[in-house]
Amino acid sequence: MKMNRRNKGMLILLILSCSAFFAGPAFCDSPPEEGDTLPDMELTSPTGEADRQYLGVQGATFKLKDLDAKVIVIEVIGVYCPYCYEQAPLFRNLFNRLQKGKLQDKVKMFGIAAGGTAMEIEHLRKEGQYNYPLVQDPRYSVHKSLGEPRTPFTMVVDQEGKLLYVHPGTIKDIDPFYDRIGKLAE
Repeated sequence: MKMNRRNKGMLILLILSCSAFFAGPAFCDSPPEEGDTLPDMELTSPTGEADRQYLGVQGATFKLKDLDAKVIVIEVIGVYCPYCYEQAPLFRNLFNRLQKGKLQDKVKMFGIAAGGTAMEIEHLRKEGQYNYPLVQDPRYSVHKSLGEPRTPFTMVVDQEGKLLYVHPGTIKDIDPFYDRIGKLAE
């Protein structure tokens, strides 16, 4: 089959369009690892005023660089994930500990609810599962940009999004994790 000039042009345009569409974020195939840098994500601000004040965000969205912290603890959760529910009491304790002492001005913590709507997040908060800010990701866009990790997926990053620590799965002992956060925040 012989291609005329117009068909060749259309084929090239189709190839370029597809490659631009599928290029996507840096972590298409797998979740990020320590030493990687997260994509420049725009996150939805939490709906609660206290959560927005804690994070120091005012608008409808924020980026990691907007947070006044040396390190940021991010937990990616699934709103119906049984392992996330198992980890929730430990992370409530972690959040409380981070609010006291030498780390309170150096560390911020929030969760990303992969697939979670504002209504689902509100339910989790009222149920007492989470006492730290949760941001919604109803279309899984942030989750996809992170390579679609299984939940829970915990990251400690700096303001530029450099991954200082990554833990896939449930963290069962908070004390060593708390100590590690303290060392990363020095």
